[in-house]
Amino acid sequence: MAGKKSILTLATKADRLEQRIRGNQAAQAVDLAEWIFGRIKIDPGARVLDLCAGTGAQTRRIAEAAGPAGRVTALDASPEALGKLRAGLGENLVSRVTCLVADMGNLAAALDGAGLASARFDLVFCAYGLYYAADAEAVLETVRRRLAPGGRIVIVGPFGPNNGALFGLLEDCGVTIAPYVKESSGPFLAARVLPWGAVNFQSLAVHTLVNPVRWTTSEAVMAYWKNTTFFDAARAPRVKARLRRHFLKSPDFVNEKWIMLAEMSRGR
Repeated sequence: MAGKKSILTLATKADRLEQRIRGNQAAQAVDLAEWIFGRIKIDPGARVLDLCAGTGAQTRRIAEAAGPAGRVTALDASPEALGKLRAGLGENLVSRVTCLVADMGNLAAALDGAGLASARFDLVFCAYGLYYAADAEAVLETVRRRLAPGGRIVIVGPFGPNNGALFGLLEDCGVTIAPYVKESSGPFLAARVLPWGAVNFQSLAVHTLVNPVRWTTSEAVMAYWKNTTFFDAARAPRVKARLRRHFLKSPDFVNEKWIMLAEMSRGR
């Protein structure tokens, strides 16, 4: 079973991240980006801090909404991921986005070192990444102090029985899902983020989505799993055989993504 350090190393691999995103996008019932940005408002000219920006799946949407006068600071621990983000921005967006390679645990120092010591953000956004922080509450405290008047924090991630079908199949085949993976995939947001938000903000809005991902071949399921942080090569033949039997009886394999968006505003 992989330890937390190796899991975090795998999580920052840009190619693996892109493959996971593509695997979900190709088979998801609801477009995740459309769902997210249909629920949060980004004003023209907004100053936004995008934590765990990865390869830029949400960063581009944020920069577009913020407009020519807006500025986005995209932070990620992976230089490779940020390189892909920057390459994908396009000429009209590249001037709006500053890429910053840093771990969330060094967030304050990284911002100061980038000449952003006095910067205040209208929105701090983090999708599928806060659970990688060694101390998530400390990260939240840091960004709370960097909010402009009226600023907001938006955290997006999994909750509840997320990935239940996939986890169940893998565990039936002898795969051990690390406790850290299960915690970040399920209870993290409800147990760690929502209580902190309720204490520190007058308004805490929560939106949820159950998004079925329907894979129609065993190869598609295997391709997704191989790019996760919980892949187990030794168990792959057993999982592949189990999937073949599944698809003899069913046209698809449905794995539900349970997604939560928490928006915190009006700081106390």
